[in-house]
Amino acid sequence: MKFNIYKSVALCSLLALTGCHDFEEMNTNPYAPVYDPTVIGGTADGIDIDYTLSENALKSLQATESAVGATFFNFMYEGLYNDYQTATNLTHDVYAAYSGSNGFLNNAPAYAYNDAWSASRWRHFYDDRTISEYSQLIKTFWFCNREYYHNVFHITRIYYAFLMSAQTDTYGDIPIKYYVKGMIPPEENVEYSSQEEVYGLIFQILDQAITGLHNPPAGAQYKFSDTDDRVYKGDVNKWLRFANTLRLRLALRVSNVNPALAKEQGEKALTDPAGLMQGQEDNMKLIPKRQFVTGGNENIFALMYGWGASVVLPKEMEWAYKNQALKDGIDSSADGFVAKVSQGAEEGTVVGLDNQKFNEKEANCYLDPRCEVLWFRPTSLDDLNAKDGIHESDKEFGGYRNGVTEVGSKYTTVYSPMRVDQRTDVMNRKVWWNLAREIVWMGYSESLFLKAEAALRGWAGLPKTDAKKYYEEGIRASMNYYEIDADAEGQQKIDNYINHLAGMKAFTSGSDEEQLEQIITQKWLAVYPNGNEGWAEVRRTDYPRYLLLPRYGNNSNGEVENTKLIKRISYPNSESRNPLKPDYTQGTRVWWDVADTMDDSGKWHTPKNFR
Repeated sequence: MKFNIYKSVALCSLLALTGCHDFEEMNTNPYAPVYDPTVIGGTADGIDIDYTLSENALKSLQATESAVGATFFNFMYEGLYNDYQTATNLTHDVYAAYSGSNGFLNNAPAYAYNDAWSASRWRHFYDDRTISEYSQLIKTFWFCNREYYHNVFHITRIYYAFLMSAQTDTYGDIPIKYYVKGMIPPEENVEYSSQEEVYGLIFQILDQAITGLHNPPAGAQYKFSDTDDRVYKGDVNKWLRFANTLRLRLALRVSNVNPALAKEQGEKALTDPAGLMQGQEDNMKLIPKRQFVTGGNENIFALMYGWGASVVLPKEMEWAYKNQALKDGIDSSADGFVAKVSQGAEEGTVVGLDNQKFNEKEANCYLDPRCEVLWFRPTSLDDLNAKDGIHESDKEFGGYRNGVTEVGSKYTTVYSPMRVDQRTDVMNRKVWWNLAREIVWMGYSESLFLKAEAALRGWAGLPKTDAKKYYEEGIRASMNYYEIDADAEGQQKIDNYINHLAGMKAFTSGSDEEQLEQIITQKWLAVYPNGNEGWAEVRRTDYPRYLLLPRYGNNSNGEVENTKLIKRISYPNSESRNPLKPDYTQGTRVWWDVADTMDDSGKWHTPKNFR
């Protein structure tokens, strides 16, 4: 990574009030190794700010101090949302089987590398979130009045740790030294940190921030306003619960590659007095500007629906919605539906599953109530967008197999489109998605599934038998989020669903691995539509076991074998100029993904998630 080309970004930010002149006038060589003359001293080690600023840089920060709230708002709002369709939906969401994208057949959904899309995500993380926002925020808080800004300094770092985790889980090794301290690397060719090192820094940030928020200095503390922090409104306790839940999420992420570190970090999260998320009000989410500014930026899923219903129900989610809760007379062994899908409880093939039928008639199952809230039955767009209201068909929900050639808006009569009313920003629990609907990045239901897995692993003295309790609570919390329990009919649907879950038997007579499969499969359903997290957990655990490969092979030019799932996104082509760039392909597993349970023939093998 050569960041000298971005000198103007950092220097203009720091010297905004004194003007930004060209580099010849500043007598600065744009390709010289020394990059940021406003910073004095400092090293690449650790996360602590060990440098000072020039007098002019400090004056510039002080002059723009009043803008920190607006900067923090943009930092949070755009965090994972910038260019969401190309940076996330057509990659992470598809790879997590959250989005059946009936288009772009020869592009990223079929594992073809798209440099513009990867470069967009890369640029937003480094140029926008890191240099323009995070760096300016923590420098202002640290150098202008560090005691007064103590809490918001740590809150900003918690959110940056969250963004770091998504970035490294996307690419693996990334440049992060110096950046994490608000600096610009002085070297022309920027060093990449291993993903193991990145996770170490994330845990350091969370440890320091949690300790810091528990122990603020005496005196008044600056607090973000409700309009600057639209999620938690500056509530330190909610930020602490988010930090602990994030810590537990990432501890479990490394449980296969470093069990000791995972246990240490997980137990810190579980035993912190602030606790984990306590309810839906603790959800970390993206609130579209449409909610508070008429005509502001809208929910991306509602927008994509308006672009020809380009997001439809994935085949994998259709199967899960229809085959988790089986009625009497249907095989409800511990493996339940997944045994059918894999053609055997322990081993099976993943190739050609789209040619098979799995209890597709809903009379054979209790349909997951979330399906009816989130997806339309296959219906023409004309009927869905009729002037006198939505006219939905009575067809059975239909899922789309990634790579199938049938694409375009007319195929909403074959596949189920997202349940969107693009004409309104009024919340409606019967048609979930609209222009103002939030997107959850980490929610209360996920925190319960994390706790279920922690109990299964025996962390922090949690009884292993509590895994079933938290598993069921996680399902109910997910249903509650979608307001399915708002009336008696919805509550009955939830009870029928949970009481007939085939996987429940795993908690009375199954192995730890069988119990984990049920936890992760339901967490996968609950985390939807957050593909950043869904795809990461698919790679870590290899569950749900019924994820499908692109229908007619992939377009990765040999980087990803046709019998395997994609493992990461390739670095932008611009990184090829840096000789320090790691030589990874999209078929290379990231650090915490320790094994591939699909062999070279496409045969699926039971994972080993307890080491």
